Amino acid sequence: MEQTVKKKIGVRDIMTIAAMMVINFAIAMVIGMVTLPFPAVYLYGSAGIDAFIGATFYLVAANRINKHGLLFAWATVYGLIQGVMGYMFLVPYFLIVALIAELCMVGKNTYRSAVRNRIGWMVNSIGNFVGCAVPLWWSWDSYQEMAASSGFDANTLNMQLSMVTSPALMLLGVVITAVLAILGTLFGQRLLRKHFQKAGIVG
Repeated sequence: MEQTVKKKIGVRDIMTIAAMMVINFAIAMVIGMVTLPFPAVYLYGSAGIDAFIGATFYLVAANRINKHGLLFAWATVYGLIQGVMGYMFLVPYFLIVALIAELCMVGKNTYRSAVRNRIGWMVNSIGNFVGCAVPLWWSWDSYQEMAASSGFDANTLNMQLSMVTSPALMLLGVVITAVLAILGTLFGQRLLRKHFQKAGIVG
């Protein structure tokens, strides 16, 4: 019989989420550093590449925990990390992303549904991509200073400004991110069936 969703996330669940998020965030940092010298890839592809690779770790957590609140916690923690890094105004934004992503998972055993996980992860990933534009919309001058200190060159900043001020270019980034997020969940689901389930890591 299929395991039903328990109501509350416990300490062991939090540890599982934390472990998967640490791996995912570490990978995201590496992806950012590797793609930064290539502005077009960094701006339009880094969020999608992160979504593709991170999907497997998210699916491990989703299938192990199978409880509502996982995506909300995932997106909220990501927002808090951004806040600690100096972008405190992103915390409310990511709380909204967390709520929307979690609403995509309403229902019974949705965290073990391949389709619903695909939708929820895609929404979360799109939220991450759009979140890259929020600092520029919020305060371009302050963002310029912070970005320059992080290693951004003038060409990257100009391309980023062009992207966030063009609905068509933002839509392009959203589409790329969504496609890579979906492909990531398809790949991750296959890994779960072939390796993680056999190893007893997920049910």
